[in-house]
Amino acid sequence: MAGACEQPRPEPAGGPEPATAPGARNLRAYGTDRVYQAAGNQYIYQKPPPAPATASNILPRDTPAFTGRERELRRLLDRVTAPDADGAPLPIYTIEGMPGVGKSALAVHAGHVLATRFPDGQFFIDLHGYTAGRTPVRPAEALYALLCADGVAPARVPDGVDARAASWRGRMAGKRALLILDNAAGRWQVEQLLPGGAGCLVLVTSRRRLAGLGAQQAAETLSLGTLPPEDATALFSTVAGRPGGDEADAVEELVHRCGLLPLAICLLAAKLRPEPGWRVADLVREMGPARHPLGAMRAEDVAVDAAFDLSYRLLPLTRRRFLRRLSLHPGPDLDAYAAAALDGTTLQRARRQLDALYEDHLLDQPVLGRYRLHDLIGEYARAKADDDPGRERDDAVGRLLDYYQHGAHLADRRLSRPGRPAGGAAVRPGPAVPELPDDRMAAAWLERERANLVACATLLHREPEPRRLIDLAAALAAYLRKTGPWEQAIALHRAAARAALETGDPLAEADARRELGLAYGLTGRYPQAEEALGQALELYLRLGRDDRRANALTQLATLRRRRGEPLAAVAELEQALALCQRLGDPYGHADVLDELGVVRHLTGDHAGAVRILRESLAIREELDDDHGQASTLKQLGTLQQRSCEYRAAKEAYERALVLYRRLGDRNGQDRVLGLQGLVLIELGEHRAAERTLTETLRRHRELGYRQGEAHALNYLGDLHSRTGEYAAAERELAEALRLYREIEDPDGEADALNLLGVLLRLRGEHGAARDACERALALFRRRGLCLGQAEALNQLGLLLLTGNEPTEAAGRYRAALRLARRAGNPREEARALAGIGRCAQRLGNSRDAAQKLRQARAIHERIGAVPEAWAASDGEVLLPEAS
Repeated sequence: MAGACEQPRPEPAGGPEPATAPGARNLRAYGTDRVYQAAGNQYIYQKPPPAPATASNILPRDTPAFTGRERELRRLLDRVTAPDADGAPLPIYTIEGMPGVGKSALAVHAGHVLATRFPDGQFFIDLHGYTAGRTPVRPAEALYALLCADGVAPARVPDGVDARAASWRGRMAGKRALLILDNAAGRWQVEQLLPGGAGCLVLVTSRRRLAGLGAQQAAETLSLGTLPPEDATALFSTVAGRPGGDEADAVEELVHRCGLLPLAICLLAAKLRPEPGWRVADLVREMGPARHPLGAMRAEDVAVDAAFDLSYRLLPLTRRRFLRRLSLHPGPDLDAYAAAALDGTTLQRARRQLDALYEDHLLDQPVLGRYRLHDLIGEYARAKADDDPGRERDDAVGRLLDYYQHGAHLADRRLSRPGRPAGGAAVRPGPAVPELPDDRMAAAWLERERANLVACATLLHREPEPRRLIDLAAALAAYLRKTGPWEQAIALHRAAARAALETGDPLAEADARRELGLAYGLTGRYPQAEEALGQALELYLRLGRDDRRANALTQLATLRRRRGEPLAAVAELEQALALCQRLGDPYGHADVLDELGVVRHLTGDHAGAVRILRESLAIREELDDDHGQASTLKQLGTLQQRSCEYRAAKEAYERALVLYRRLGDRNGQDRVLGLQGLVLIELGEHRAAERTLTETLRRHRELGYRQGEAHALNYLGDLHSRTGEYAAAERELAEALRLYREIEDPDGEADALNLLGVLLRLRGEHGAARDACERALALFRRRGLCLGQAEALNQLGLLLLTGNEPTEAAGRYRAALRLARRAGNPREEARALAGIGRCAQRLGNSRDAAQKLRQARAIHERIGAVPEAWAASDGEVLLPEAS
């Protein structure tokens, strides 16, 4: 062979031409093909063997500080590594979320974890959908890069997006490869990049919700929120290079000021890492007084507000303004009606704008139709709103306040009891108002908007608009009275009373002080409640408003009765009844009768009490007053329960509960549930009683109704004493006693002391039991409560009998018998009779013993209560002797 020459040639535009037959003079060779001249016109054509295939891996470096996202990562890994994953098509995953939430970090980390599962290549391409100074990558450009990464020579990449997509799908067919498409602006960037192979896993990250991709490609969505607090603190500690320790509280505060957003946390942690002398508390102070100071969250050319800028600048001008308006909302979330009010637009346009911002992950939608700005995005948008003219911002907030005040007035008008005016003044409606056609929808609207309405009231208190504050407080009064939280009601009505005083509106001041008194009473602060109601009564008298004075007198009487002063309550009730009769107010008349019935019962006139309550119920039924009927039925059930008509009481409570549920009156429901639990105890349905009372306790605590909490604890202590669960009973009764003393409820304190005496007796601690019962008796006597005295005397009689003092015990039992009959309570009457019978038996009078025990048993059989064993504390059962 004389020599060899390599003759590379450029590739034709249309691809390689077919080779001519051997021996042809114009033979061409391409690329690395070689042609050797052997002799004359004899040539040898040699094509090199194909190079061995290599898998591409162009994933970015994994994040060393990757923290959290265990649920999302596990969901992805479980699907890919499942035993049947090798045969089933792998899904496309879209990883979505707001700027800075860690979408790319999760995708890259998952890629590295799964790399060995995809031996035919791991590809990554940044589509620059949201990159400063970069135009989003077009599908044709992305496909060119992917084909080149897979080994296609640049000159061999076909022209045109469709040809490139086909080539990419063909190359991926039958392979197991991983493709990460990062930072996508939308479905248009992604669809033509999807490989055709069923064994390929595709992860797409985007700030937008790629719902269209999910519909077309059955993509599965991993929607990222902010980090849980524990993961956020772990991320900060990892990036900052310090474990936390004594700085744990400062770290917790810092990550919450970062809104639990990974980008913000990493930026601040990176500032701290090279400064070992800095403390986290120093960094918190450096951030300044602002709640979410975005300016501090930057490192070199990376900043949180810059990440938000990219999304903000891509919005149309009207949507930017809409986002700025949303940031002015003072509450935790909002719906389309509130958004329309803020922007001064129609409901339909507001919904379109909300949906668009939701698609861009600039709004969360934790509940369908309710939208929320992330803290940092809200801070960013408020900073942008600061550049708007002040008049525009004020007008937007004014429209929002008008909307909420109008809605509260509409709802209160639906929920107000007949014969009572709705609270607050109506205002001009905003661009759109909700339809509240009935009580249920009105109560539901108020429940949804409760936090926003309170936030608006706080805003009005901070930036005084007294007339708005007074009207909003009045519109919310009835609702807050029913549902609480009552601490919020106290703050609101206190502010409204001050505003009315400052503006010279005595009627509004009187109304606010009356509501303040009611709220104080519901939280057990009786002295403050009495003072506020007294101030309201003075103002009503001065203004000549007898209608409202009658209502306040009834409420003051209720307060006195709850404080254990039923005789003092009679004077207010008689005044109120005279006023209602003179004014021709049947609703007020029935209210007075309800309270008068309870007072009559407490002073020993049981028959008169029942008669009065039935009269009230008839009035309310004629008026079709559902709320009033529920209230009267609850009172009637209480009286029937105290007279041991347990089945009748249970029926009355059930009727009341149906009405309260229909009205959406949570306070009424909770009170009736507690009373039902007490009836179930007496009927021996202990498991049902425990469920009911435990739920009642939870609801009272959630509502902040301390007296109701104490009652529920007292009833549970009684139940657990009866079922032998003494440790639980002791805890519950001790807590009930503490609460009763804190709220200055002597009736409740006496009840708890008496039940504690029962528990101590059952545990054999007779001295301590006697002391508790004596203290209970003193409290009951001081308030003239016949039934309570009978209960305490019966317990003392049993203790004396157990101590072998039958003569002393018989005296206690006889006193209990007189009081029980006066109170109309057959249960305590039967206990007293049984006690007298035991004493007679101990003293040798067997005939009198048999008679009294027989009478006691007959009463128990008549009232249908759980039969009591007529037993002394040593367990000896004493039965009536045969006559």
